[in-house]
Amino acid sequence: MRRAWLLLLFAAALALWLWRSPHGQSPDTATTSSGAPTQPGYVAINAELIDTNEAGQPQYSLRATQISQPTPAADIELEAPLFTYRGETEWTLTAARGTLPPSVQQVSLLGSVVAHAQRPGAVPLQLRTTSLGIDMAAQTADSADAVVMDWGRNRLWAAGLHADMKAGELKLKSPVHGEIARLEQ
Repeated sequence: MRRAWLLLLFAAALALWLWRSPHGQSPDTATTSSGAPTQPGYVAINAELIDTNEAGQPQYSLRATQISQPTPAADIELEAPLFTYRGETEWTLTAARGTLPPSVQQVSLLGSVVAHAQRPGAVPLQLRTTSLGIDMAAQTADSADAVVMDWGRNRLWAAGLHADMKAGELKLKSPVHGEIARLEQ
């Protein structure tokens, strides 16, 4: 009699387990809490994305030691990104990490952001900040964080910046403080 009760209890537990388990789903076709099926993302190692201008020439390039997107709707995550803009002024930006929304042409650089700007015949410019947002469609870069700008032997500290990469203009947000090297005579 005891054996029959154990067998009946085991059968009930098995029926409950089968009833509660997902039907016909493997880990690749699992669903989210809303019931929609999830799709796998991707990871690319040492990848480069290139955007061209109207003439078909490279205008932007974005390299990263790793580019990953956990799901198709998630932000694209960048490790050690290197962003380059080729125009009248060539901009090269690096950071510890970054994000790229899947449906918007914007890049957010985060952690130890360094930007180099080089215009032919001009002294190179270097900017350092903790975060920088780049709007690729508008060809602008903005930061609301503290910025240090070095060019030649000169240095400025500012509360933020706005750069129009297409026009080659840079605006520092006040307050701005600086050290300007004395001209040698």
